Amino acid sequence: MVSWSQAETAPPPAAKAAGGVRPARLSAGLDRAELWLVGLSVGLSATLFLIFSGFAVDALYRHGWPMLPFVSLIGGLFYCALCYQVIRLGAARRPRATALTDCDPALLRSDAPSVTVLIPSYQESRRVVIETVLSAALARYRNKRIVVLVDDSPGNDTALAETMGAIAEVQDWLAEGRRIRDAALAAPATSAPWGPAYGALADWLDGIARKLADEGDASFAHVDSFVVSRVVEDLARRFRGEARRLLRTSACDPQRENDLMACLLTGGIESFQRKRFANLSHGPNKAMNLNAYLGLMGSDWDVETRDDGQYLVPATTSSAELTIPQTDYVLTLDADSVIMADYMLTLVGELEDRPDAAVAQTPYLTFPGGPSPVERIAGATTDIQYLIHQGSSHYDAAYWVGANAVIRTRALQDICQLRQENGHQVKVYVQDKTVIEDTGSTIDLQDRGWHVHNHFAPMAYSATPADFGALAIQRKRWANGGLILFFDLLCSTWKRGGMLRALPMLLVRSHYLLSPLIGNVGILALMLMAVDQPHPLFWAPLFMTPYFVLYMLDLRRMGYQWWDLFGVCALNLMLLPVNLAGILASIWQMAGGKRHSFTRTPKLASRSFIPPYAFLFNLAILALMTFYVAIGLHTEKTLGVAIPLINIVLYSYGLIRFVGLRDGFADLGLRMAQIVRAALPWLFRPSAPITTTSPAPALASPLPRSSAGHAGAGLTSAGRLYPRDFPAQIAPASPRPLSSEEDR
Repeated sequence: MVSWSQAETAPPPAAKAAGGVRPARLSAGLDRAELWLVGLSVGLSATLFLIFSGFAVDALYRHGWPMLPFVSLIGGLFYCALCYQVIRLGAARRPRATALTDCDPALLRSDAPSVTVLIPSYQESRRVVIETVLSAALARYRNKRIVVLVDDSPGNDTALAETMGAIAEVQDWLAEGRRIRDAALAAPATSAPWGPAYGALADWLDGIARKLADEGDASFAHVDSFVVSRVVEDLARRFRGEARRLLRTSACDPQRENDLMACLLTGGIESFQRKRFANLSHGPNKAMNLNAYLGLMGSDWDVETRDDGQYLVPATTSSAELTIPQTDYVLTLDADSVIMADYMLTLVGELEDRPDAAVAQTPYLTFPGGPSPVERIAGATTDIQYLIHQGSSHYDAAYWVGANAVIRTRALQDICQLRQENGHQVKVYVQDKTVIEDTGSTIDLQDRGWHVHNHFAPMAYSATPADFGALAIQRKRWANGGLILFFDLLCSTWKRGGMLRALPMLLVRSHYLLSPLIGNVGILALMLMAVDQPHPLFWAPLFMTPYFVLYMLDLRRMGYQWWDLFGVCALNLMLLPVNLAGILASIWQMAGGKRHSFTRTPKLASRSFIPPYAFLFNLAILALMTFYVAIGLHTEKTLGVAIPLINIVLYSYGLIRFVGLRDGFADLGLRMAQIVRAALPWLFRPSAPITTTSPAPALASPLPRSSAGHAGAGLTSAGRLYPRDFPAQIAPASPRPLSSEEDR
């Protein structure tokens, strides 16, 4: 018998967290109205799908194979829409978490399960490192350590100095708070020192908030203000509440109050640079940065200098140069993300209560209040994905989201593999078979019987690209790899057995991997065939209406406006060529081609280079839709021009609002100039030098190169990110972006 609630047929452990919930967005407990509404939507769509299936079988019987493309097109889009609604039904059936009012006392003691917070960082700006490290340091937990995995090249002194300086600055800020905490812990328990200490800590946090506010960047004001308000000032208000509570009462448990105080501002902040050592992996991606450190945990190491560089070798004496303890859990946190104060207490508690869970996470929401249209609408789609991830947990089909998660170390050891890299053996825990390493590792964990748990309370927030060029880099990476991993998922499920019982999980996980292919190819085909085929005009509204109504209500639930659905549709059309490019990259890799390199998402003060292929593709589709309308009106096929007319409106809005026609044509011209320069170098050959009594000024400086030895990305003085190896004469260099994950 197929159970559509395999993961949560029994009530889950008591909900223990709610940090960082945006006001009036997600309510606690089970929302019965939402459950009935989503259930109605699923029932309606399922009924329509069954009706369509009957007509499809009849059409194939009557007309044969020529009807197969149409049936596949509408059936695929029906599948995507219905899966979204089924997953949302899973989210509606899960009870929301409530505020953390208590936690397991074992998590407050000094022998609590140990956690290492790993923050991969590659050429991040000072403000990004400070905010991420500070949020991890302020998270309440007794037994933790924080390690920033600095991936800048040892020769990149500027980037290294900025990152290491940011780490040192956070350490300096924390010193005063730790002094207040230690003084309270050292005082006799009978003196009730905790109330005044909480008040002093609140004042200290107010000072931190002022420093962050004073140093805020105007281009990222919404991110900086969020960190100040929700990470720092919220904790200060909580401390003042604790101070008032303790000063009003004398009836308290001294040991518990002592443990609560001891959970504050714990853990040293360290840094580690894998590229200093020749025998560690130098793979240019986040996965191998994490793997390099994970492979060293639990051992003592000495540094040995050889002709080809420094090596880390097992220590032979008790006085090791580097000791890396093994911890029970690892928290991975991207350098552009922040976590709330109760994140670690909550998720470690979840893993302690669920011994078969390898990963506990709360999928991130975007920083609210983004100033640009792209960031606002792309953030809306990210926030909708929060609900999708939560719904997938209902079917035991959740994927690990790499931006933030607490991972059981024993589970990582179960999926560890050994491989050779540059003549050295390296341990691989997080696979880098594709550029979506967290998704692939989830399938590895499934092979060994582990599952991923999503806690239903938003306690992590992350940055969203603010311009179309940066968003294109991110979404192309997201679309690349799903098709490859789909076959890994099938093999994994088959090896575990019980395919019928695992069918709900398989369908939900398959939707996550295949929806970029089915949805984008289906939408493109629907646009191209609409003028000649009347069938889509009948079936498209039937499967789209319940889906769009539910999506619109979800936008409202997540704090957006119902008319933002129009912007979401327009932005998705703008990203159609980007997603198709990611899908083609997967097909190329499956056919034996080289795997595409991991490309980090730039987050710039201005904007990133708009991919010419995406801009030209969208212009071509707009022109084609206009042609379809003209042909339809000329041949009096007025019914067939409905879909092209809708697409003209969406494409026009998207090109103007999200891409920018002026910017698109400007970047297209720059790319064409690059191509001409490469094809006809003699046109750009410098003229003979002119003898002069003083040296001529330099007109342009060469583009910076990435520390890993690959072509880097140059910036104009306006902050535009240009493609790799762009001519220095056209795109002069400028300082690195204020906040970026750069293309390696």
